[in-house]
Amino acid sequence: MKYNRSIYKEGILLGSLLLMLSSCSDFLSTLPDSRIDVDQDRYDKVKGLLVTAYPNTSYIVAAEMSSDNVVEVSENSSYGTRFYNQLYGWEDVSEASNDAPAAIWESAYGAIQAANVALEIAEKAPEQEQMRPLRGEALLCRAYGHFILTNIFAQAYDPLSNKDSLGVHYMERSENKLNPQYSRQTLGENYRAIQRDIEQGLPLIRDAVYGTTPKYHFNQSAAHAFATRFYLYAHQWDKAIEHATAVLGDNPANVLRDYTPLANLPSGPTGFVNRAILHVDHRANNNLLLLTSYGRASRVFGASLVGARYNHITYVATTETIMTPGAWGDNFTEQGTGNLKLDPAVLTPPFSKVILPRIPEQFEYTNRAAGIGYLRTTYADFTTDETLLMRAEAYIHREMYAEALRDMNIYLKNFLKNPVELTEQNIEEWNRKTPYYTPLAPTPRKKLNANISISAKQDDYLQVLLHMRRLETLHLGLRWMDVKRYGIEVTRVTIKNGNNVTVTSNVLTKNDPRRALQLPLEVLSAGMKGNRGK
Repeated sequence: MKYNRSIYKEGILLGSLLLMLSSCSDFLSTLPDSRIDVDQDRYDKVKGLLVTAYPNTSYIVAAEMSSDNVVEVSENSSYGTRFYNQLYGWEDVSEASNDAPAAIWESAYGAIQAANVALEIAEKAPEQEQMRPLRGEALLCRAYGHFILTNIFAQAYDPLSNKDSLGVHYMERSENKLNPQYSRQTLGENYRAIQRDIEQGLPLIRDAVYGTTPKYHFNQSAAHAFATRFYLYAHQWDKAIEHATAVLGDNPANVLRDYTPLANLPSGPTGFVNRAILHVDHRANNNLLLLTSYGRASRVFGASLVGARYNHITYVATTETIMTPGAWGDNFTEQGTGNLKLDPAVLTPPFSKVILPRIPEQFEYTNRAAGIGYLRTTYADFTTDETLLMRAEAYIHREMYAEALRDMNIYLKNFLKNPVELTEQNIEEWNRKTPYYTPLAPTPRKKLNANISISAKQDDYLQVLLHMRRLETLHLGLRWMDVKRYGIEVTRVTIKNGNNVTVTSNVLTKNDPRRALQLPLEVLSAGMKGNRGK
């Protein structure tokens, strides 16, 4: 299958799934039975198909630019483009990019199409026992693709208040018609289908079929981590705890990230690059699922002027995220030395970024002599570290505070050089002395407006937990999901000369329809109902 990938400088228009399906691609325009010769080895063909059942673009840039992790830097106005302007302002995105919502849509549905073809072949194959693990992977890939789509193009799921709101179209068979007509199902229908695919697929997974590359597939641990995230977002707390425990085992500290190899690398630009590469090492125990994608995420959140107009800067880092004190104490000492096992890189103007080495740059040359090609990266979409925090969050919702504290302390002891034991007392004290965020007096503590019952004690714990999640997932897009899930309001501000704040009138309210990114223009033009009444 071919995708319209944007070559560096991004000059190619990305097509939607609907245009892709109406193209002359042999892969999509022929019937499933004719794609694979029945006399060929179906097992190898299905295994090969599943390599393409994972999205090859990511939601990272779109989600981070939509979140409260970034602000506008006045002096860097020349380093913004219309594309970043639209994402930051929660506008309909009309610009072409490998990081655009249109690319997310096309890539996710393309991966789902591959999963459906694999399922159809596997179901007709005589080697049913041999096919079972591949069928399991295909079901998980189909569930994952739709999970991404619902979390980008729909509101956050709430089983009580919005299960009947617009979701996406759930593709349960491969498409072979030209110009197919689709309608959007409800978010509740989407979540039920995702849950069904997870529950049918996960028991079939066998790591042995992946050989030397299990981290690039839904291995058993990655599958359980995905299930944890799904059930957390679905408010099924007990199931989230169950699947997280399947990942973490009896001693979670043994499977968390080992920061020693990262910290031992030399500092400076070369060290940052090498740390980013090592961060996604497939040999690291904590990395559960590694995905590759086309796009500029490595430069937006790297030592580059790309995306420098809207980014995670010192102002945000010192008031809300990586450099501001938490309930566990300071992340930096009064002498300026870091208490984090992996300190961020603080880039001076004109870069003005505070970044962690999490997204390495890879370049796929199309013409090495001319120096042109595609920007790519590899990122860890599921890790044991985030899974531990997901379990802690589920424990809080179940009011199992001792268990939540245990997990939060295990995380902090691994994340900090000199951790302070987190207790209910210092959680309460931090919440009492830390006022709620305002645009002119920012703090990590933000009002939670989720449509679920949250007691005062739960709110205290969740404030600390969400702060920890914000550090763990910085640059990876998951803060946007937290903003959506908890109805956190975001006010856009412009920063000049480091700390002079101009508050804009652009506010993302708790029930704002812009929390669901608009569908691609081509999809709207084909007749599918859009978001925001369009």
